[in-house]
Amino acid sequence: MSLTRYGRWIVAVAVLGAVSLHLGGVHVAPTRPGGGPGLASARTHEDELPAGPIRERHELMEEMGKQAKLLNGKLKAGDTAGVAPPAEAMARLAARIAGLFPPGSTDPRSRAKPEIWQKRDEFKTLASELETSAAALAVAAKAKADVQALAAKVMRTCKTCHDTFRTPKKNEP
Repeated sequence: MSLTRYGRWIVAVAVLGAVSLHLGGVHVAPTRPGGGPGLASARTHEDELPAGPIRERHELMEEMGKQAKLLNGKLKAGDTAGVAPPAEAMARLAARIAGLFPPGSTDPRSRAKPEIWQKRDEFKTLASELETSAAALAVAAKAKADVQALAAKVMRTCKTCHDTFRTPKKNEP
């Protein structure tokens, strides 16, 4: 018995579905035949978030985290000039933070705490401080000045905001 390409795709999706159920409900999102490098891809937390500001801020924070890792890598390598691009990116991203938390933009799958809306001014101040300190860090890096204190301020601002306004992941303290 010979299966057509479409028939093989149907069988593969059925097998993946059965494996998914066996693994405890791992979500898979099948792709169309010829529609990508694999037959299925794992659904991410981001995929489960509603479209709009909740998903947009999640994406922004994911990018912010990537830029922070790049920045830290440049610092550890002693590449002062290399600190500028991720610092500039972080400043641009920080400028958008407050606008991505409009009133009522809550979801049980979001890690945003209600304190964001209860302490709105404090939240906006931290976002503004992050933007300002990241921009100052970029300027210092371009001037090949000492960036350690400014980088520490950027990271401290991130941590303060996360400690106050973000619910930890289940495996975080």
